[in-house]
Amino acid sequence: MGASTSGNGKAYVTDDDNIEISNLNRQFLFRKQHVGQNKSETACKVGRKMNPDCHFESLKLRVGPENEEFFNDNFWTGLNFVVNAVDNVKARQYVDQQCVWYEKPLFESGTLGTKCHSQIIIPHHTLSYTDIVDPPEESIPLCTLKNFPYQIEHTIQWARDYFEGIFTEPSSELQKFYNEHNQALA
Repeated sequence: MGASTSGNGKAYVTDDDNIEISNLNRQFLFRKQHVGQNKSETACKVGRKMNPDCHFESLKLRVGPENEEFFNDNFWTGLNFVVNAVDNVKARQYVDQQCVWYEKPLFESGTLGTKCHSQIIIPHHTLSYTDIVDPPEESIPLCTLKNFPYQIEHTIQWARDYFEGIFTEPSSELQKFYNEHNQALA
């Protein structure tokens, strides 16, 4: 698209986390050989290979109130737009609030468990990320329990399901077998 390829243009890539095997199926820049490396540094290296004209700067920082000495007025006013791709609701809300305050367009996307979200936010013209609230889920999807447990309730439900599968269901099946067998003999 040409972003950050001319003049003083620069794409800041921020993440204080390292790449894990569980990231490989959904974070397309990373490969098995990158496991253990910092996400922002690796993303910049891969990005440079994809487009050597693009200017990247890796920041091994979490974007949030705890790092406002770096993510200060000068940082936010120096941006043209923000692209967000995080799996942390508080970080999304923080970036959204900063973009609204500094009047920066935000391309918001991310995942949380099995849900995905994308939204284009133009301050004072569209809804912001924090304006939208997901309705609470009445049940826990099976795929969340098996692959993405991110709340204590998920762990408890997984344990209940496991217990039921090991102890309750086999006993019920055995009781059903004996009842049907006894009825057939009578």
